[in-house]
Amino acid sequence: MKLSVIGNIALVFNPGEQDTADLISQACEKAITLAQENWGLDPPENCHIYVMTSWLGFVFQSAPWPWRILLAVTMPFWCFRARRTWPYSAAWTQRYGMRVAIGVKPPRLLAQSDKSIGVRMFVEEKDMKVNVQHVTCHELVHACSAHLRLPVWLNEGIATVTTDRFSGRPTIRWETLEFMRSFMPKAVPPTYRQLSRMDGEAIAYHGMRGYWLVRYLEEKRPGFLRGMLSLPRDPKTIEREMASELGMEQEDFWVKIDEVVVDHFERKGR
Repeated sequence: MKLSVIGNIALVFNPGEQDTADLISQACEKAITLAQENWGLDPPENCHIYVMTSWLGFVFQSAPWPWRILLAVTMPFWCFRARRTWPYSAAWTQRYGMRVAIGVKPPRLLAQSDKSIGVRMFVEEKDMKVNVQHVTCHELVHACSAHLRLPVWLNEGIATVTTDRFSGRPTIRWETLEFMRSFMPKAVPPTYRQLSRMDGEAIAYHGMRGYWLVRYLEEKRPGFLRGMLSLPRDPKTIEREMASELGMEQEDFWVKIDEVVVDHFERKGR
């Protein structure tokens, strides 16, 4: 294995994956700057990024030794979910105590990934090298916010909006607004564990919902989310503050917010 250090981030990869390691390294500095400037988030002190070529290899390679023993003992409880999500995943972020580990697939594996969920959401990017850098940005934002244990919608929303700013263009398709409006049921966003058990349509919906809601908040109440990210807050507190900031009732916030967000962007236009 080879090791490269970017600031306080350790990049670990097989010698044959040097090209992917270079792409990741190039993306790191800009992504970290965006996380700091937009959300006030700093990279964790103990952060490792791996060029990820297998789900099992990444899990055990990225975990500190005491965790490897625990993972081996509990493997029947988590391996099915990991194996199930691997074909759809471009990258993973794991937290092991103080260590945050990111795994990013190389271009050849990104090209082979199951895109049945992604095509519903993302503007097509045929250059897999560009995708590697987008994925690196996305996951680094997750790493920077890992200590906050954010709800799914907010965690995915800030990561995807940051990727927009990294690339200089929207990365989520405009057509997802109409899909978001029509999707049922309108309910409180799931946890990551609940999300992993949902079908592709529901996974796509909750991803795009977080993205458009974060964009909406950034336009209507600039600085609100940065303030929310300054200290750990439980999801209910974030929801209550958000509803109050937008002049909405907390009780039916998740029933009504999709229509509010979609109407805003459709009136505004592309």
